[in-house]
Amino acid sequence: MNYLLLAIVSAVLYGVWKFGLGIYRGRISVFGVLLVSASTAGVVYVVAGLADGDLVFDGADIARGLVGGLMNCTGTLLVLKAYERGKMGVVTGVAATSVLVPLVYSLLLGEEPSAQRAIGVLVILAGLGVFYVPHMRVAEIATGSNSRQAIVLALAAALFWGLAIVVIDNGSRVSVTGTLAVSQVPQVIVALSVLLWTAPRSLSGLTGRSVAILVGAGLSVGLANIAFYTAAQEGNIGLVSVLASLSPMVTALLAFAVLKERLSKSDVAALAIVLVGVALIVG
Repeated sequence: MNYLLLAIVSAVLYGVWKFGLGIYRGRISVFGVLLVSASTAGVVYVVAGLADGDLVFDGADIARGLVGGLMNCTGTLLVLKAYERGKMGVVTGVAATSVLVPLVYSLLLGEEPSAQRAIGVLVILAGLGVFYVPHMRVAEIATGSNSRQAIVLALAAALFWGLAIVVIDNGSRVSVTGTLAVSQVPQVIVALSVLLWTAPRSLSGLTGRSVAILVGAGLSVGLANIAFYTAAQEGNIGLVSVLASLSPMVTALLAFAVLKERLSKSDVAALAIVLVGVALIVG
């Protein structure tokens, strides 16, 4: 499968994952959500790896998988802290800059896209700006401040998430599924440790239905990561990261279709701009 198509598939699956997690945001402990999602994703990597004979645990890949997984976990915790200090619109918009890390990394490696694809990347980044900035402005007006602490924490989270992409990508040369399986270990350990320390309070809200939905979310992110890192191995990690960063728009469309949440004019405009950018990249 073409690596650009894989990147788009990963964006759709990441969007489904975020939508599944968002349904229970604030109603279930973050660490409970993290445990179910990360454990399910880990099972997906093992099963997929065994199915295609790709599951290999190379020494260098294990080290990079653990470091990348720890970075992902750190980024997630920083975002949660940012949410406590600022509005979600501001935090989400700032954290989205994580895509710049693998994009710059790809340029440093000399993976320069063609002129048409470079224009497509710029168009998509402009579309993401149109998507995020209005939400950030609304949040600033609502709070009367942009909360500097929240922005600093969100920027730190973006850095950790971006670096995690680079580290895990470098660690998946021998086996994509093996490295991804290892990357879930830090997240599971952190979630289990907190849950054991605070249980049963942290487990409240984990009903059969919620667990089923979170398992579905974990399945989605597991498949999304396999698609993303396979695409990154086959092509330009910068292009792949930009295409995968479209997942919030997928989440917004799902919220519109399932939860009947209204799409603003800026959201519709952003979708149109992004589609033009995608067409330029894949055309």
